[in-house]
Amino acid sequence: MTKIVLQNLSITILSKLISFVSFLYITKVLTTTDYGNYVYILMILSVLPLFQFGSMHGSMILLPKYIVNKNKDEKYLFNVFNNFSYLLQFLTVGVLFLIKIELSKYILIIIAFNFLLSKYSQNTQIYLNANLKFERSNIIKVIDQVLKPILVLVLFYKYQNIESIFIAQLIISSLLFILSFYFIRFKFITKIDYKIISTIKTIYKIGFFVYLTWAIDILFRTADRWFISQFYSLDELATYGFTSTLAMNIWLLSMSFFAPYAQILYKNVAEGKFIEVKKLVEKTNKNLYILLAIVSIITIVAYPYLLELIVHKYFGTYFLFFILVIVSIFLTINNMYIYYMISNNLHFRLLKYQSFILSLNILLNGIFSYYHLDIVYFAYSTIISLMIYFILVRRYFYKDIIKKISKELL
Repeated sequence: MTKIVLQNLSITILSKLISFVSFLYITKVLTTTDYGNYVYILMILSVLPLFQFGSMHGSMILLPKYIVNKNKDEKYLFNVFNNFSYLLQFLTVGVLFLIKIELSKYILIIIAFNFLLSKYSQNTQIYLNANLKFERSNIIKVIDQVLKPILVLVLFYKYQNIESIFIAQLIISSLLFILSFYFIRFKFITKIDYKIISTIKTIYKIGFFVYLTWAIDILFRTADRWFISQFYSLDELATYGFTSTLAMNIWLLSMSFFAPYAQILYKNVAEGKFIEVKKLVEKTNKNLYILLAIVSIITIVAYPYLLELIVHKYFGTYFLFFILVIVSIFLTINNMYIYYMISNNLHFRLLKYQSFILSLNILLNGIFSYYHLDIVYFAYSTIISLMIYFILVRRYFYKDIIKKISKELL
């Protein structure tokens, strides 16, 4: 496992370094207005996966359970999930052409194809990770997270427009589709029977509630930018988008760190090994705190030099960036507790907590927008909400795990 974690961190660090250079260059070349439009496009693309309604999440939870249970066929489950998720992906892609986006139809078609092709590599990684085949999954990850930002940087350097970014992404998505097909063959379902319908119901019986928690999480993470996009200028959206995107890299790096541990957690829960689950969560979080401390200090110290020596804009955002770094930290340290809760069917408890903090966040953002306060207040709102959320999920994790360990020892 140490080898896989080191691989994940190496891929992520290399990916983030390349993406960081690409991000800085794109930010520097594009005007503030163009960058604001780019942020708006990314916001739309981040919301489109919501139309899967939980097929991915149900399969992520069920696959380890099917693998443990020898009477279940995990390949059949994956095949049903893969076909049905692609059907939803085809239906969803039409939304791109219904929303007013300042891009040509030609580029929208490229974005749509990229959106469709990338789904297969995502599904393949879910299957490989569930079977603990992390080496193959990491091959896909290298191409997606390392080769993609390199090609984006190369094409953007040559053409210096937003369109080149999406063309580069489509090229990589096509390559990943071919590789994923090599790992796992796409099998079309031509006949719908009771077994398929029953499998879809099983997926959504778990997946839909996990989806609701995931959907609320996305709404929570993007609520500040949606309010800014509606009530503030494009320049202010670009400023907030720049600092939040930069700070969010801390969260993305940490996600790669504990991704394999999340798969082990799902497996241990499926096998009822709750003593091991508790040890895993606590050990992972301790290592995570050290990683967060190191990365956060480096980014906070380096940020002003970055603005002065490379970006040459967005001056005066140091304090906003500092607050958003803290946001990323709290966003990260909740994850292992959340993974535990969704793998134990504690969806309603999680939804209760999430609904509360989302409502609080939206209320505060609405007040800030009404009085047109400085955009740093949106970061304050997110921090307050995440601190409360951390207290709630951590407290419930220990309450529930102690009960399950007591039953395991009997």
